[in-house]
Amino acid sequence: MDVYRTAAAALDRLVTRRLQPPPEFVGAARRALGALDAALRERGGPHRVMRIFVGGSFGRGTALRGGCDSELVIFFGCFESYEDQRGRRAEILQEMQGLLDAWCRDRIPGLRLQFPEQNMPGVLWFQLVSEDLENWMDVKLVPAFDALGEGPGIKPKREVYATLLNSGCQGGEHAACFAELRRNFVNTRPVKLKNLILLVKHWFRQVNRPLPPVYALELLTIFAWERGCGKDAFSLAQGFRSVLGLIQQYQGLRVFWTVNYSLEDPTVGDFLRRQLERPRPVILDPADPTWDVGSGTAWHWDVLAQEARTCCHHPCFLEAAGSPVQPWEGLVSFPGPLGLAPILCTPEDSRSLDDTECHWAGDSRTVSPAPEPAAAASTAPSALGAASASALAQVPARELDRFIQDHLQPNPRLQEQAKRAIEVLQRCLHKNCTYRPSRVIKGGSFGRGTNLRGDCDAELILFLNCFTNFEDQERHRGEIIKEIRTQLASGWQDPVPGLRLTFPEQNTPGALQVQLVSATPETWVNVSLLPAFDAMGQLGADTKPQPQVYTALFNSGGHDGKHAACFAELRRNFVNTRPAKLKNLILLVKHWYHHVSAPRPSPGSGAPGPSLPPAYALELLTIFAWEQGCKNHSFNMAQGLRTVLGLVQQYQDLCVYWTDNYGTEDPALRTHLLGQLRKPRPLILDPADPTWNVGQGSWELLAQNAVALMTQACCMSGDRTPVSPWDVLPALLHQTPARDLDKFISRFLQPNRHFLAQVNKAVNTICSFLRENCFRNSPIKVLKVVKGGSSAKGTALRGRSDADIVVFLSCFTQFTEQGNKRAEIISEIRAQLEACQQEQQFEVKFEISKWENPRVLSFSLTSQTMLDHSVDFDVLPAFDALGQLGAGSRPPHAQVYRDLIRSYHCAGEFSTCFTELQRDFIVSRPTKLKSLIRLVKYWYRQGHKMPKGKGSLPPQHGLELLTVYAWEQGGQDPQFGMAEGFRTVLELITQYHQLRVYWTVNYSAEDETIRDFLRQQLQKPRPIILDPADPTGNLGHSARWDLLAKEAEDSMSALCCTDRDGTAIRPWPVRGAAVVWGAVSWV
Repeated sequence: MDVYRTAAAALDRLVTRRLQPPPEFVGAARRALGALDAALRERGGPHRVMRIFVGGSFGRGTALRGGCDSELVIFFGCFESYEDQRGRRAEILQEMQGLLDAWCRDRIPGLRLQFPEQNMPGVLWFQLVSEDLENWMDVKLVPAFDALGEGPGIKPKREVYATLLNSGCQGGEHAACFAELRRNFVNTRPVKLKNLILLVKHWFRQVNRPLPPVYALELLTIFAWERGCGKDAFSLAQGFRSVLGLIQQYQGLRVFWTVNYSLEDPTVGDFLRRQLERPRPVILDPADPTWDVGSGTAWHWDVLAQEARTCCHHPCFLEAAGSPVQPWEGLVSFPGPLGLAPILCTPEDSRSLDDTECHWAGDSRTVSPAPEPAAAASTAPSALGAASASALAQVPARELDRFIQDHLQPNPRLQEQAKRAIEVLQRCLHKNCTYRPSRVIKGGSFGRGTNLRGDCDAELILFLNCFTNFEDQERHRGEIIKEIRTQLASGWQDPVPGLRLTFPEQNTPGALQVQLVSATPETWVNVSLLPAFDAMGQLGADTKPQPQVYTALFNSGGHDGKHAACFAELRRNFVNTRPAKLKNLILLVKHWYHHVSAPRPSPGSGAPGPSLPPAYALELLTIFAWEQGCKNHSFNMAQGLRTVLGLVQQYQDLCVYWTDNYGTEDPALRTHLLGQLRKPRPLILDPADPTWNVGQGSWELLAQNAVALMTQACCMSGDRTPVSPWDVLPALLHQTPARDLDKFISRFLQPNRHFLAQVNKAVNTICSFLRENCFRNSPIKVLKVVKGGSSAKGTALRGRSDADIVVFLSCFTQFTEQGNKRAEIISEIRAQLEACQQEQQFEVKFEISKWENPRVLSFSLTSQTMLDHSVDFDVLPAFDALGQLGAGSRPPHAQVYRDLIRSYHCAGEFSTCFTELQRDFIVSRPTKLKSLIRLVKYWYRQGHKMPKGKGSLPPQHGLELLTVYAWEQGGQDPQFGMAEGFRTVLELITQYHQLRVYWTVNYSAEDETIRDFLRQQLQKPRPIILDPADPTGNLGHSARWDLLAKEAEDSMSALCCTDRDGTAIRPWPVRGAAVVWGAVSWV
């Protein structure tokens, strides 16, 4: 085999050059199938086609060079049940044969048609063959009952499978009805996983004898990747070897997924139990549980296994140094030549899924069923969530809330028992100890309300009067802990029946660790007793500590949370007062964290890996994500999880802190805080103790696992697209020091250059296509196509931005005609956009809005690799009022604006006609000014997310113009101070009631009509910000500037607008009152 002769490092190149089908053949086949699809839909006759779906390896994205297959599943309205499909299929096939014969008379460019003998029951089939005869595609036409219906791709209803099982079907008889689920299951996988599938299929193709269907190898490859890797980037040689290892163990394979059908339904559950008792290998189709594609007794798996055993010495399984390529860990081990160790799937004597092991929805590990709530709570931390820990990745996003409730929330009865036990412990300390605490605070995850099932840790902070300052703790803590231990050991006389007090190994300096152990059921609570100085005393509700408390902390030499116990009450209150659902999200994140942090020796060393940050850091990061991105008590759990995982990946930029308990007003606190902000990232300051950066530790492993988890079902929508995260940056603008604003813009706000280049290329293609193809057989002509919006002006923000494509048409000869024939025009442009989408190749994902509005047409361009990077476009037909404008063109003729003034009825009604002028007004500005515009827009959007009451905030374009005005009036220095510019814009916003801003670069007061109109505009109530391209557009009118001014007032006192010594950054000397720029002073 050629694959055996290929070096391991060259397998990627082998797949790309020799296994992926040629683009020309793929394009020709796609066009042919599209034409056949159209012909089938347009056919007459009594049997109406409901919809057509493309399946097979071509639809799944796993087509192999040489030969591949495709299914056109045709859903007919006359099939109302599975039984209908069986009874009327012959009649339908005969009718389709005639249509197929007629369609095949037309020549298909680049392809030949061949009609082999029709020997497949229930289908028609033919071959599409390339003209060089090197590539072909078996095309099957399969009439089917539309069991799923058209929907957003969510999990099918239980009745779908119950009806299937009650129909008396044979295994996989109605598999075509579920082709859409089958395609989505495979097609959404990473590109490299599909390349591994191609490699495995290529190897499979070389082996003769009656073998299992190649689809079984696709599923086995996906299973191997899920179980052993789960990453988008991996070694093909490792993956290939892992799959061959599984094939060798075919007699132990029992693989199934529950992404589409569930064990919870009694009918399906009973059927699955019977299926899984079949002879191994069992590989159930994830779309159709009746189809065992492994079918252990039907195929020669032994032949495949024998071939897999003989390949270990080939170059494809050897590293460059000659050592064997290792399979993925945790999947299979290889002693001996290639090595064969039994893979743990299910016990041989299994009788039901309730007492055996099972794979959760394609999960990458074998897991045990979930214990009962009481039993689950009693498991040791090392066994935390045994059923759920490995299953999280494949829990459907919509079921995360139930997953938390069933597996992660502490058992209420045991929680109450722990609470009583801790209260008894407190009484014992007050009664027996020589060092009696003045007060005791419950902390830890138990006190904060964030403890997981089976993993309860609590802190008892013992505030002692013998400590008069922070330094006293260090001098006397050792003897006090010894005394407390002695008193507890002798004074604990079984005060709670069935509850023992034990002293585990003491490995936390400055604390006494005890365990409260219950025998029935065996469970325990880990309690740390920490003697501490009562630095704050009794604080009232919502009361901050005095600044002197923190000054004393700094002066004591306390650093890195050395005296964190003194602030446990603040820490507890910060977390414990959060909404219940946010605490559930914290449980989910901590559960994932514990799963990642489970002890794993470093490869080859036997030593533990680097120390991760504490779980408390993840609690704070989760709160930060919710505060900045949501703040609703009810939210989508998958969105929250995905947001936190995204922040974990950006750990090198994390700068998170709160000023709930300490602020920047006090000089000592300010100096300390600025010192902390100069330290390397990640920085996550404890909201109670500013000396403690809880973000310290190694984040690499967490970041790697976060990337993997974000591709799994728990972070995917029902249609298998990624759940959208909340809009949260790893650092906050108002917490960024003024000197770092340029870095903030560069790091977080500027769009990715590669993505911008891809978008510009795609937009140029789309504009050219519309210009050349719209209204081709119509007297209407496309005069020009112009790009507008923030992307065209060079002020787009990273992530999601907006843009316009304005199509100027010859059918509009004046402003008032612009609304004519709009539905017809939009329909034609939509048709051409869809054709462009089909015919052109794009480096970005091109999606046209499915919302068919006769007056609006939208589409989006999204990065294939950075899913949070996209541009939303509105396509707008318009009257060409300006004609052809060249670079440096003179201002429009006054007649243009005279016509506009006579035609308009509402402000900015015809602003699209002036898109070029609006774009050019901004695009010619210095780069740094555009950066300031980005900063202002980001600040505006952050304020826009918060609830404001009635009325809307001013339009974003108005803020862009105000920023340009501030720079022009402030000196026009191309290399200005970013903080000064930002501060100036905020200052102008607070003076909104004085603003009167306009330009005369495009329209002039020299013309009488324009002059009279401008006088009327400028006498209206302020603020006034006239569009420099369209004088009818007042961007300051009828908006809640008062709300924006309040935000600006708050921001001007933040770190981003204050100097190192706490003084306010000085704005530029710009007036907001009665300022007229570029115009005569007749107003």
